[in-house]
This record gives sequence, C-alpha cells and structure tokens, in this order.
Amino acid sequence: MSEHTGIAWREWSEEAFAEARAQNKPVLLDIGAVWCHWCHVMDEGIPGDPVHTGTYSDPEVRQLIADDYIAVKVDNDRRPDINARYNMGGWPTTAFLTPEGETLYGETYVPPDRMKELLTSIASLYKKQPEQLAKQAERIRARRKAVEAADATPGALDPDTVETVTAAIRQSFDFVYGGFGRQPKFPHPAALAFALEQFAATGDVELKTIAEKTLRGMDSGGMYDQFAGGFFRYSTTRDWSIPHYEKMLEDNAKLTAAYSLAWVVLADDQSLETVKSSHAWLLRDMCDPETGAFAGSQDADEEERYYGQPLDVRATMPTPYIDRTIYANWNALMATSLATRYMLTGETDMLDAARQTFRFLEERMVVSTLTPNPSPEDRSFLPRKRGAEGLAIHHFYVDGMAQGGPGLIADQVDFIDAGLCLYEATGEESYLDAARQAGDYLLAELEDKTNGGFFDLKPAADAIGELAAPKKEIAENSDAALVLTRLSALTGDPRYRQSAERALRVFASSYAVLGYFAASYARAVDALTKPELHVVIVGNIGRDDTQALQRVAWKAVASGKTVQTIAGGRSEFPASDDGSARAYVCIGTACLAPASTPDELRDRLFQALENREAQQAA
Repeated sequence: MSEHTGIAWREWSEEAFAEARAQNKPVLLDIGAVWCHWCHVMDEGIPGDPVHTGTYSDPEVRQLIADDYIAVKVDNDRRPDINARYNMGGWPTTAFLTPEGETLYGETYVPPDRMKELLTSIASLYKKQPEQLAKQAERIRARRKAVEAADATPGALDPDTVETVTAAIRQSFDFVYGGFGRQPKFPHPAALAFALEQFAATGDVELKTIAEKTLRGMDSGGMYDQFAGGFFRYSTTRDWSIPHYEKMLEDNAKLTAAYSLAWVVLADDQSLETVKSSHAWLLRDMCDPETGAFAGSQDADEEERYYGQPLDVRATMPTPYIDRTIYANWNALMATSLATRYMLTGETDMLDAARQTFRFLEERMVVSTLTPNPSPEDRSFLPRKRGAEGLAIHHFYVDGMAQGGPGLIADQVDFIDAGLCLYEATGEESYLDAARQAGDYLLAELEDKTNGGFFDLKPAADAIGELAAPKKEIAENSDAALVLTRLSALTGDPRYRQSAERALRVFASSYAVLGYFAASYARAVDALTKPELHVVIVGNIGRDDTQALQRVAWKAVASGKTVQTIAGGRSEFPASDDGSARAYVCIGTACLAPASTPDELRDRLFQALENREAQQAA
C-alpha cells in the first residue's frame, strides 16, 4: 500500500491480473515516472492549492478503487514495454483494462471529480453491461491488428528518403526561435544530428542555419541550466524561455553527442563549452564515482522553491531529488557521449569515464543467455559468455541488483553503439567483441525473420495483454539499423548489414508521414545506401603519429563512417616498412593509397567522400 495515497497498488504481474480475474474486477493502470511533476500532483496534490488537491489522495477515490478495481502502478522508465503499449498520450497515463490486459478506456492526468465519474461509470458498465465493454475492447484490438498488418509487408527503400526528411525539417523549422514546431518545444537531437550530417555532406547553408539557431536557442535560453549545467527536458514556450524543469540522463547524453558533432561541423566553440558544462554537471551530480554509473533523472518538483530562485541563492540550496536508478540504455548513451568527446578533444579523463561506465554495464548488467533461469542473487554477476544467442542486457539496476528485461531493444542497441565507439577510441578488441555479442542476441531473439525488423522485446505468447503482441517502433529500428551497419563494417560480417536493410524496409512506405520525427530513419537509410566509408589506421596505439592520424579520422563527418586502429597490420592493410603509422581510406571494397601524414589523410578523406557521393548517385 502506498504510504502517500493509501491505495494498495500492485506491480504489473500475472498475480495482479489473476486477482482481477478471480474477483471479476477491471484493472486500473497508472503509468508515471519518478521525475513526472503531474504524476506527483495526481498522487498527492500541490500543498496549499485548492484546485490540485491530489486525485489518489481523495478518500472517495480511494474507496471506489478499493471496492471495484485492482490497482496497478507502473514506472515508465523501468517498464518502457508497458508504456509503449498502454500510454494514452503523456504522463501520468490513466488506463482501464480488462483482467486479460485489454484496454477499455484511458486518459492522462485525471482530477479528482473526473476520476470519481470514470471509476463509477466503468465499474457500472463492467458489472451491468459487460458486452458493451467487450465490444469496445474488441474495437481497440482490431485497430491494433490492422496497424500491425499494415506494417508487416516490407517495401523497397525510398531513394528520396534523405530529401523527403530534409524537406520536412525545413517545413517544421521555427525560423524565429529555432527548433521544430511551436510549443511545447522539444530538442529532437536526432533531427539536429541529421541536419549537421547533411550540411557536412552537401554544404546546404539552410541546414547550417537550422542547426545553429536551434543549438543557440537551447543552450542560451531557459532550456539550459545556466547555473549547474545540463538540459531540461523541454520548453513550455516557443522561445525556449520557460522549461519543464526535470533533467533526464537520456536527453543530456543524446544532446551532448549532438553538440559535439556541431563543434566539429560548424567549428562552433560555444557548442563545445555546452558539452563541457553538461558533462561537468553529469559527472558531478549524476555519476557515482565509485562505479561510474549515472543516475536516471532529476526531479522538476522544486521549480518554484529552487529553480525559480536567483543563481546566487540556488548555490546555497540543496538540489532537487535525483533518482539513482541506473538504466542500461541511458548509461550506454553516456559512455558513447564521453568517448566521442575524447576522440574529438583528446581529453583522456573523458575516455576513462566512458570506460568505467561501460565496465559497470558489462560486470553488473549483462546476463549470459547460456545460463538458464539464474537465481536473483546470481543474475547481476553472471560471467559474460559467447554463445549462439549472444549477450543480453538487463534494463535497470537498483538495490544492488540488475533487473528488468533482459534484452529490450534499446538496451541492446545502445550497448552495441557504446561498444563500437569505445572500440574506435581504443582499438581494444574486447569492446568490439561485446558489441558483436549484443548484436548476435538482437538477431537471434528480437528480429522478425519473416518480415524483417526488430521487436522491442522477445515475443512471448503467454505475456499479459498487449505485451503478447510484437511491436516494432521506427526510431528503435532505425537506431538498430545504424549500429548494425557500423558493426558489419568493423567485423566484416554481412549478416548485420542485411538485417539492417530488412529493418529499414519495414518502414519504407510509412516513414514519410512522420515528418522530422523520421530523422533517425533517414540517417540510417543514408548510411546503409551509401558505400561503406571505413578508415583503417595501422600503427602502435599511443604513439604520436598514430594518434595524429586518429584525430583526423575521428573528426571526419559522414553517415555510418567507421574508424579502426590495428597495431600489426594485415594482408589487406600492411604496416609501413619503418613502423610508422599509416591510414587506409576505403569506400566499399576499394581502398585509396595509404596516407602517412594528417594532411595526406585529409586529402584521402575528401577524395573518398566525393567518390562516395558519386557512387551513390550512380
């Protein structure tokens, strides 16, 4: 029972739904998040506010729930699979389900009087007119099946994907304040990264304007914490002046990666300073120095008491609550962001931090797929093993134990990306091996072998309600395709690239309706449809001449580009006679003459990028 609301909330479980079936009661599902302000308002209200008195704290609401419902509470961050299927358009989500997990009705925030009305009417219908609710559930089920059927048949990749999404970005861009749309205004790091990559490839000055104005609108306005550093989740106003004050690890990891890219593409020193101040906040306030693992979020509830104060006053106050739950995908994103900064600036402490974060994921959150039914006490510390089914990642870590999943698509994909990034940064095969194993799990357990694409979790026929239905989401599949394309280039294994193409084909006929929300899809299509740009540096890692070539290769901007450093040379990439470093730039299967100096490598990269665009056009 919640100590705040007095409601006997259950976790999402077979036991809870079995209880609903046994008592012939509908299920009240509440989906919220630790950082969600309006979730807290719905639970407890706002002290002193006569309007927002707390829905679940209302005695009559509590009694109606106790009499007629089985109440289930879900944390969005811990159960993204449930949120993806039952969210009603925001947080909190209030959904009414059958004991079989079928949706009857739902809204988002529900004030006390409206909740009493809903609780009374749905309970009455459930008891007196169950056939009407059954028809409603069937209509919802039929709509879902129709969407799934429409998405089942893959099509050919659209050769105009990049142009289509570029046009959508232009159309949605706010030329007055930057960003996309009007208000509320979200940061959309994938759209930013796409615009920057396409400006680098084409020289389109309008894309440069779009990126610059958006970057400055965010980091110079209220969206950015000018005192402590770090981005808030979104702006409530068009001009970025008034944020919603929660800070999310996911957003900051993605945005610092995008700002790092901006520093390279635009030669933009302010973007680098934003990366540095954001990382400073993340490493100081969100990171456990003993483990290198990052907390998930910081609350928005103290916006008036804390964020509304002048900066000098804030300096004397304790910071708002930080949720110390460790999420695998968000920590993998942070490892990637930190390693990316190292590759661009040479700051070795950033590489050390990235290594430590990834080490935590490997040692505490990886589960061997070769160990059947591990006990709870063993689950966090299983040795990583290579097997036919690869490597799975638990979703979150709390109370000394890895939990959730394992094998949710976002955890797998972001772990692969971090492994590849650290492999490029260090040349250490263990990182590539970890990425390969996570990729093997993705192909073995989450891929739709019939139609292509990846489900968000391993399908299970006995799962509750809509969790039994496979779900493919375009952004997750796009991210998967992009990392698999890079994994294929770095391992020479064509399976990964083939699976990436199949995944993108699933959305070939539907991506355009998403407009700029399809930016991650366009990035993946761009990388896949162009010949691979692969740079191999042969030299002793740590030597000045090797590092000089690495820095040039790392700063080259091209979709899907990979950089590999090997010490001893190979038959196709021989070492120099005198042992000095050299670099090979390859487009597809053809490699240019080796480069021995940074200037030579820049020339080869420029030539390769021209050849790559010409080959794609042909």
